[in-house]
Amino acid sequence: MSLLQQKYAALINPDVLRAHQKPILLATGITAAVTPLLAYAWSCYREWLTLGPGGIPYHFFGWLLQTSLHLIARSDTREPLPGPYKRLEDVAAMYGAAATKSYFGNGQSQIPKRKGGRPTIPTFVAPQRQTSDIAPAAVVAAEKAFLDALAAANTSLFEARNSKLEGPLHQALWLRLPSASTADDAEKQKTLQELRTRVGRGSDGEFAHVHGEGSVHVTLSPADAKAAIEAEWAERHPIAGVWGSRAMVPWGFVLVYAPRDEAEFAVFRELMLAGARYVTEGAGVEVVAPE
Repeated sequence: MSLLQQKYAALINPDVLRAHQKPILLATGITAAVTPLLAYAWSCYREWLTLGPGGIPYHFFGWLLQTSLHLIARSDTREPLPGPYKRLEDVAAMYGAAATKSYFGNGQSQIPKRKGGRPTIPTFVAPQRQTSDIAPAAVVAAEKAFLDALAAANTSLFEARNSKLEGPLHQALWLRLPSASTADDAEKQKTLQELRTRVGRGSDGEFAHVHGEGSVHVTLSPADAKAAIEAEWAERHPIAGVWGSRAMVPWGFVLVYAPRDEAEFAVFRELMLAGARYVTEGAGVEVVAPE
């Protein structure tokens, strides 16, 4: 009898089986419990990969990182006011006087209700994307062109360059923040700190960018974010406002859904302009809307 035959003969020996019964049962139980979890994790990972690169490393460890972010992420992204706040003024207080205002064209925090319900947004923390009502490539190009035109029309206020929040594959609109060295008195330092809090401590001034499927992230005033969420044009990012004034992105950092027609593209334009007016409040320069 060969060594291999002797090995398997020993494994089926009744005395050997009885001696190893408990460990075998334990291993079998662990395998039965873990296998569905591994299958679910693999399925989630494959679904996450379909969203494409954005913000965090595009591999298994990036997926694990975003999974760990669920420990701090918010689930009330479609609530007009984030819990536990009951009043808009309480949310706005950490961002200064600018945060209590609306910056829509009519100045009334009014926005028409979006028709047809919200698109599907998977529950991943990052990247945040929509997987239904995907915009055609021409619409995505038009969105990017509008942000570029907004930067070109307001060169003293904005610049268009690679995104920090989403990575170099995405172009973003940045507020030209004054450097700390030019803020040579206490009042200017206070203004600079307020601006950084307004756009998020982790954004470095980035306040808008377009995704490949047509959705857009933009920082709105809390008043306008509330109105956009109520009208079902947007929802907050899962980590928006987490850690309050030290947040990477503020409470008004929302995902605006991809426009489906010309009328919705007009709403997209107005939302981008509202964000631009908000982040530049107090600069003493009026935002010029592109033609």
